[in-house]
Amino acid sequence: MLTVVSAPQTAGTVEVSPSKAKYESYDSIMLTAIPWAGYVFDSWTGEISDLTDPKKNPVVFVMGDNLDNNRVITANFMPSDLRYTVTASSEPSGGGSAEFLPPQAPGGYLVNESVTVFAVAQTGYVFSRWAGDLAGTDNCRTIIISENRSITAIFYPTITTYWSPSEGGSVLVQPESFSGYAAGTEVTISAEAAKGYHFVSWEGDASGSDRSITITVDAPKIMTAKFVGQTPSRWWLWAILGLTGLTGVLIILRLAYAKMNRGALDEPKQRDE
Repeated sequence: MLTVVSAPQTAGTVEVSPSKAKYESYDSIMLTAIPWAGYVFDSWTGEISDLTDPKKNPVVFVMGDNLDNNRVITANFMPSDLRYTVTASSEPSGGGSAEFLPPQAPGGYLVNESVTVFAVAQTGYVFSRWAGDLAGTDNCRTIIISENRSITAIFYPTITTYWSPSEGGSVLVQPESFSGYAAGTEVTISAEAAKGYHFVSWEGDASGSDRSITITVDAPKIMTAKFVGQTPSRWWLWAILGLTGLTGVLIILRLAYAKMNRGALDEPKQRDE
C-alpha cells in the first residue's frame, strides 16, 4: 500500500499519478507536491529512502516487491513571506483591460497563490490572445504565482455594418471575421442591392458612392450602406400619351380644315355685270 500525506495539512496537497487503489510490484508513481498560498515545498520524508534528492519536486517513486507493507510518504511544506507582482497591460490601450480575481494587493500576491486573470474588451473590440508571461486564447485563465509576471491582453477591432432600408440590400465583408482584425488588415466591403433598389452611398466610417471599397483596419469601424428604390419604368405611359397627343393633333387639324371649308362655302358669290 501507499499512503501520501501533507505536513501541515493546511499547507498543500500531493498529486499522485497514476492514482490506484492497489499497486503492483515495482509500479512507477509520480508524486507532485502542490503548495498553497503562502507556503513552499521543502522536502519528502518517510519511507522514501531510495530517493537521491528528497527536495526534488515532482519525483518518481517505485513500489517495492513487498506490497503488504504500507509505505507512508510525507510532503513537507514551510511558510514563506515571498510575494510577487503581476503587471498587466492591453494592446491597444483602449481595446480593453486585464482584470484579476482576487485583486492584487499593494505588495503583490503570496507565493503559490492561485489567481484568475480575465480579459474585458471595450465596445468595438474582441479579445484575441495573451502575450508576455501568459499564452493562450482563453479570455479567462488561472495562474499560480511563483514569480513576477508581465502579461498583455491583445484585442482586435471589429467591423460593424448596417444597410438602410433593411430590405434594400446587404453588405458583404471579405475576409469575414467574428473575432476582429489585426491592426493593418485590409478588408473589402461591398454593398449588394436587392431587386428594385440600387446603392447610393456609404455613411459612418466609410464614404463615397463606390459600391465596393477597401479599408485598412486601425480601429473599430461602423458603416452603413444606403439604398434607394428604383423608379418603375413608365415607357407604356409615355407611349399612350404620345399616341393620344398625336390623335388629338389630327383631330384639331381636321376640325380646322372643316371650318375653313365651311367658311369658303358661306362667302357671297360675285355677280356678273
